[in-house]
Amino acid sequence: MNVTELKQLVAVGELESFSEVARRFYVSTPTVARAMQRIERCYGVELFVHGKNKVELNEAGRLAVAGARRILREIDASVAEVRAYDRSLRTIDLISCAPAPLWVLAPRVSQRYPDMALTTRVANLEKTREALAAGDCDAAVLPYRPNREGVVCSHVMDEHLFLCVPRDHALAGRERVSLQDMNGFNFLLGTDLGFWNDVVRKRLPASRFLVQDDEFALDELIRTSMLPCFSTDVSIERRYRDLGENRVNIPIADPEVNVSFWLVAQKEAADKVTRLL
Repeated sequence: MNVTELKQLVAVGELESFSEVARRFYVSTPTVARAMQRIERCYGVELFVHGKNKVELNEAGRLAVAGARRILREIDASVAEVRAYDRSLRTIDLISCAPAPLWVLAPRVSQRYPDMALTTRVANLEKTREALAAGDCDAAVLPYRPNREGVVCSHVMDEHLFLCVPRDHALAGRERVSLQDMNGFNFLLGTDLGFWNDVVRKRLPASRFLVQDDEFALDELIRTSMLPCFSTDVSIERRYRDLGENRVNIPIADPEVNVSFWLVAQKEAADKVTRLL
């Protein structure tokens, strides 16, 4: 018996007709009949009751169909498992505490290793660290270099947070601003900023935030509203340059908003992640 014959046996149980099964599988009726004969020889018992216009299963046949269904489910599960394993060998699962490092790493993989796929997600710092510790990712991007054994690290990039304000905003004329200067203003805030969200919420306790999880809606608000938002030296070139000439980007002076991002992986995943290092 082969897989096709098992599928045809199940179909005979459903359709009760060799000719209908033949039409379903795009073969001749004698081909189906011979396949069912081979299955009967394999079991060593008769499985069918042949009527004038249909073929019915006897009790042994019903048991055989039930067994065929179990075997086919197990085959499908095994195929899915093997394919998933094969994909895992060719896929790097990366979590980052901020979006900008992914803009660097994704093209690096596609250009250098076109046979590899990269799945990415952005999370806050706590969830990023938890995923790395639990082995729920192949590698993680952190805003510092971990000082512990058992991991391999590679510097990805530096990023600096900016304040992005309309040209007539009260802070627009500053060459630099501090977080203290900004505290108390209301801000637009995207949900995809990862740990940057945690930084500004923690350091601006008197401020309120209009949070947007839709990128298009956020961009429209940046173009049309008077609320300040946040950019970085990286996102200015990638995203904010085309969001209108009515805004200025001002560097934030506090050292904690000048961050070096590191790609970190457990040593056991190092061979796979060397494609990113």
